[in-house]
Amino acid sequence: MSLYVDHTGEPQVDHTGEPLPRWAYARIPREVVCDATLKMLDVRVYCMLAGSVWQGTTAKIGTRLIATCIHASRRLVIESLHRLEERGHIRRAAVRRGQRETFVLTSLVFGQKQRAGVEEVISSPSKGRRFASVRTA
Repeated sequence: MSLYVDHTGEPQVDHTGEPLPRWAYARIPREVVCDATLKMLDVRVYCMLAGSVWQGTTAKIGTRLIATCIHASRRLVIESLHRLEERGHIRRAAVRRGQRETFVLTSLVFGQKQRAGVEEVISSPSKGRRFASVRTA
């Protein structure tokens, strides 16, 4: 599996040159979209997690911000996070009390670095195997 995302800074169609928003898109794995046991709100919560991930697998985003952006209550967002964790789409990383929670997205889509090159197996924070593209010297 290979993904390549690149923005060269060249003007897009009807783009006037102002900086693009930080979260212009989110990569959503097919296994999340096609999971019939998830509610639509769960997929939207996953979109918010995926939107905050660029390189790597971890997302640090608060439940209040997620709730505000997707127009849902914080309680429903927390329930969605529990469902996503139960289905194995995310994993909660250990944090100390009072710190923002960190979520690890378990899909191989996020384990792969975003550049062309040779794919190799690397270690991930969950001690599992992931694919990554690395430059050849």
